[in-house]
Amino acid sequence: MLASRRLADYLTRAEAPHLPWWMKVTRWRQTSKQEAVHAERGILNLLRSKWQVEDVPVAPKPEHYMHTLTNVTSAEGGQQQGPALVLMPGYGAGTGFFYRNLDGLSRAFKIFAVDWLGTGLSGRPAFTGTDRATTEDFFLESLNAWREKQGLKSFILVGHSLGGYLAASYALRHPDQVDHLVLVGPAGIPVKPEGWESRFSGDASSLRTQLYKLSTKAWMSGVTPGSVIRALGPWGPGLVEKYVTGRFSMHGQPLDAVEQNVFKDYFYHIAAARGSGEYALRHILAPGAWAHAPLAERLHELKVPVTFIYGEHDWMNPAAGAEVAQQLDKVRAKKVSCHNSVRICYFARVAVLYGGFLGYLVSHIA
Repeated sequence: MLASRRLADYLTRAEAPHLPWWMKVTRWRQTSKQEAVHAERGILNLLRSKWQVEDVPVAPKPEHYMHTLTNVTSAEGGQQQGPALVLMPGYGAGTGFFYRNLDGLSRAFKIFAVDWLGTGLSGRPAFTGTDRATTEDFFLESLNAWREKQGLKSFILVGHSLGGYLAASYALRHPDQVDHLVLVGPAGIPVKPEGWESRFSGDASSLRTQLYKLSTKAWMSGVTPGSVIRALGPWGPGLVEKYVTGRFSMHGQPLDAVEQNVFKDYFYHIAAARGSGEYALRHILAPGAWAHAPLAERLHELKVPVTFIYGEHDWMNPAAGAEVAQQLDKVRAKKVSCHNSVRICYFARVAVLYGGFLGYLVSHIA
């Protein structure tokens, strides 16, 4: 494991890690932990705020640590001692995906941006989940161990996409530890409509039906985007570059050339790392991204304030969050809100993100 603590601002001018020539020639996956750390360093160098990087042990076992970014200063350079805000990324992502929001968030909060165990730059232990319950335990118990190591009694918890599903599950399990739950484009909210699969079961020989059967089989077999990228070996970086160019440079607030170059490297290295937490997908979500245990049927038990945030062109349906918010308002005091203002959750303009829900949180919590 790398040294537990290092200040990213001290490493601004550090050179890329040197790898033996024979490793570059013979390896199939074009990645290593050193290269992944260097790629993250490139992301942090885009920021004005300064960040401490730490691998926090969550169990006395190899690879059981959670990679954590903590702001040392705000974007203006001052020390920040605001309320604790914990950021948890979505499926296949890492804390670096939040980079356009970090400077803005650092003005009001003490931020802990954390990679879930088995993802991002966190340790990659063998994945032990065999069903929904054991899969949620894999993530939630490690997050609780991380909290204890950090000495946090409670915090504001922000989760995106699948990270939102897990953050909500954490708040349901440990309500006394969550001051406010923020779900950004959360996965797993709605209940699957009855007969949803029937749209693919018309003509058994049609391309649509065959593609559905093939994708369903791959999903249930545990095939993941990461496994595809790893299987492609030296062609993996090219696939990731095309995805980044198409997804993050053509929509919302596009990445400029410098951001695109830094981000594609970071994205590739966390995607090509040894598979671990990514194998949770089929245990939490069924084909079509329908949750096995929809949050719409569980969030009525939630005892903490919750805010839903969706992008203008979000992959998740904002109506599902709005419906849950309305249901919660009927069964308890109104401490629920639903914002629909962020274009792309990770790459939103800081002013929009800060003005949208940070102002709300500051006025209700700080």
